Amino acid sequence: MICRDVGFDEGKQINGRKRFITVDLLGLVLRVLGTSASVSERAGAKLNVHVLPGLLDER
Repeated sequence: MICRDVGFDEGKQINGRKRFITVDLLGLVLRVLGTSASVSERAGAKLNVHVLPGLLDER
């Protein structure tokens, strides 16, 4: 899922997008989520981890 919105993070003073990456114990990429910079790290992590149970069942 890629969000086309571009935002501004007040705390880090960043324009653009943030990327949230989920990896397994070997460092292999399981999922990448791109959001606008205005999405907080906590909210982005919740969005990214929300689909992990379904993703892990497929492996």
